Amino acid sequence: MEPPSQDCPSRPLLAGIAVHWHGDEELLELVASWPDDSRFELIVVDNSGSLAGRISDTQVYEPGRNLGFGGAVNAALRLVEAPTVLVLNSDVRPAPGALESLLEGLEHHPEAAGLVPRLTSADGSTQHRWQLRPLPSASTLLLQCLMIPAGQGPKIEPAAGTPIEQPAAAVLALRRSALEAIGGFDETFFPAWFEDVDLARRLRDSGREVVYWPAATFEHGLGATVSKLGYGRFLWIYYRNLERYLHKHHSKTMALLARTLTAAAATARIPLVAVRKPSRASSRRTAVSGLTGLLLGALSGWRLPRAYRREPLEDLPSESPGS
Repeated sequence: MEPPSQDCPSRPLLAGIAVHWHGDEELLELVASWPDDSRFELIVVDNSGSLAGRISDTQVYEPGRNLGFGGAVNAALRLVEAPTVLVLNSDVRPAPGALESLLEGLEHHPEAAGLVPRLTSADGSTQHRWQLRPLPSASTLLLQCLMIPAGQGPKIEPAAGTPIEQPAAAVLALRRSALEAIGGFDETFFPAWFEDVDLARRLRDSGREVVYWPAATFEHGLGATVSKLGYGRFLWIYYRNLERYLHKHHSKTMALLARTLTAAAATARIPLVAVRKPSRASSRRTAVSGLTGLLLGALSGWRLPRAYRREPLEDLPSESPGS
């Protein structure tokens, strides 16, 4: 028997891992846009258990509970054999030729642990300021605790081949060997937020880098998770995981300072809701409730509200919204 040719590989060359949580229609659009090509496998981790019988040509893994974003990717990694893993949110769609371009880019950059594709909005505008960021310093994260915007990416979209310190994991291509070498995602950043920042930090600390490859373009819908999750739970999870990141990569003192600043910011923001509603909140009432929950979380060491710390949080997100 003759060995398989490169045109018909014996195993996929790239495995897309799409982490799904309740965005059924978005996920179905991703599946429909996936090329019918044996080089490219797609596995969907259905953390919400809502896809039964809805997808036939794609491998669907149903863990029976919400593994979170990092846990879902780690679980799927054990099911695939491709040398390249493409981590995906369910609300992305590859442009024609994007997957082929990733394979070409990995050959062009054999030194890179992975590639960061170009993300665009539906109108074609690039999302590079949200997607391509430097790793956050402790001061940047403390500013975020005060609810002061900090840590955006470059104003000008970088050139192909530019190293990216902290790419959002909404779409991220990684060599399987590099991901396995650092132990995959840290599942304690549950269910989402800061798991991608932590991964980027560990890649850098291990001497590995990922580079920008804009020839591979994906359309991405921003902000879908918060509306499904709820403003209060978003705040609670985001700032809890921010504190966890500071504790892991900086110091316990910085983490405790972050908690204090978060409580102070929530206290100051609650009366201001009457003047200006936070853009992520659906109403002023929702905003006050969410900020109150955040205050309780920070003051209690994230033991309150009890509904927010329920484990496993089966109704919480499992897609990476970026951090």
